[in-house]
Amino acid sequence: MKPLDAWPVQLKQDWKTRHDSPHKEATARVDSLTQKSSIHISTLHHSLFSKHTTLALCHLVASIHTMTAVIHSSTISLGVIFYVAVMLSPTYSFSTDTRSSSPPVTPNPDLINESTGGHGHNDDSHYDLDTDLTKILDNILKNYDMRIRPNAAGPPIVVDTGVYVITGFSTVAATMDYNLMVFIRQKWNDPRLQYNGTEGYSLSVNPKLSDRIWVPDMFFANEKDGKLHDLTVRNEALRIYPNGNVLLSMRLSLTLACNMDLRKYPMDVQLCHVTMESYGFRTHDLILQWSAEAPIEIDADIEIPEFRRPEVKTLALNKTYSTGEFTALQAFFVLRRVYDFHILQTYVPTAVYVLISWLSFWINPEGAPARIALGITTVLTVTAQGTGVRGGLPRVAYVKAIDVWMTTCLGFVFAALIEYAIVNYLLTEKKRRKEKEARKAALEKAGNSNLEMEVLNHNMEPTAKSSEMGDRDDDEESRVYYITTRLVESLNPRSIDRFSRVLFPMAFLVFNMIYWPMCFAGYSDDLLSRIGR
Repeated sequence: MKPLDAWPVQLKQDWKTRHDSPHKEATARVDSLTQKSSIHISTLHHSLFSKHTTLALCHLVASIHTMTAVIHSSTISLGVIFYVAVMLSPTYSFSTDTRSSSPPVTPNPDLINESTGGHGHNDDSHYDLDTDLTKILDNILKNYDMRIRPNAAGPPIVVDTGVYVITGFSTVAATMDYNLMVFIRQKWNDPRLQYNGTEGYSLSVNPKLSDRIWVPDMFFANEKDGKLHDLTVRNEALRIYPNGNVLLSMRLSLTLACNMDLRKYPMDVQLCHVTMESYGFRTHDLILQWSAEAPIEIDADIEIPEFRRPEVKTLALNKTYSTGEFTALQAFFVLRRVYDFHILQTYVPTAVYVLISWLSFWINPEGAPARIALGITTVLTVTAQGTGVRGGLPRVAYVKAIDVWMTTCLGFVFAALIEYAIVNYLLTEKKRRKEKEARKAALEKAGNSNLEMEVLNHNMEPTAKSSEMGDRDDDEESRVYYITTRLVESLNPRSIDRFSRVLFPMAFLVFNMIYWPMCFAGYSDDLLSRIGR
């Protein structure tokens, strides 16, 4: 325990106050008892006890009170000693922070592994943290010549290539292309980059170092547009292994050409591809090959709005140009279009418009305004919708499935309008003939002259030519008039409406029974099997 002089001032004062107060109280009590005892002794001098006996009793009482005060003071002193011991202990913290103040743990470099990711491999680890990495880089780049490929005088260098699709497959039919965002991974061996290191460890360096070493001259043969992402830094990863293996990964956005066959659009299946070739190194210098582990990977969370998840097949081949034979890699994607949107947005509405046009068959033929308005409205609506659907498609030389549907629906609604035109003509012609017959009967009854009768007969029936050199136009006009007359007399306008109520739905049903099987026939399930033939 520390001496009292080394205690804090406030704590020292508290201890003295608590220690002295019991003694003062005991002394006061003794004096009070003494005074009281003296009074009692003076008044009770006639008592049986003598003065000495009385004083002994008083001192006994005072001793009891003093012992009680000492015990109380000792208890307080022990509490103060405990408090000071705790406050001055080195393991006690005056901070209010309750977090642990244990020293940080230094990680073991042997346990530091690379995190997995879409742009790199997870089968290696970082190089030892205690190694002088700068010295390693300086040594391997000291006499390095990036103008010469590895093993320039030996066999061709083999470049393993892998593609990880992040997102894409958004096609534009009007421009015949589709978009991809990918990680391109290339791995090759360069003996000039070997260094002493632990097997399995890699040296991750700044991707700008790729400008100082040899890299494959691969390009995309069917690329329309593309870019290497550089936000916030150039999206590249470069790793060098002790045995000279080099891994280069980069993130690219590509717009690739795709020759689409839209004959069965929107129930079509497209076969799009990405072709990678060496631009300058021929097959005796460089060979591109697909990675044996995962040549093509597609992100599991990718969402393609227009197509189902694509099927993939890879192919390695050589292409021959006038400058020589070059190595190439191809990846084919089978894109099956999801046609639910087109069913709801195109096929169902146009079918409804066709059904609406048939309502005119149940409207009174004499209600010309209603039937004409209904027919013209449906024709214009189907025409406008067909124009909108074809607006987003390229102008190709062949007929597409959607064109057949829209044209047929337009034909049905137009036929319904023509049907009413025929019915209206027959009604009008019958009325006109009835009026002429009524006038003829009235004239006969009134006894009109024979001249008037001949004029009326000439208007009602064709006149035969007696001369052999008669005008041919008159003969043809008479023949047409005769046929028209026979049709008007034989056809009933209301019967035509009743017949159309059955004929039009049956014809549309037969068309659908032919159209849909033809659209889904040969759905190109064997497209992948025909690749490379």
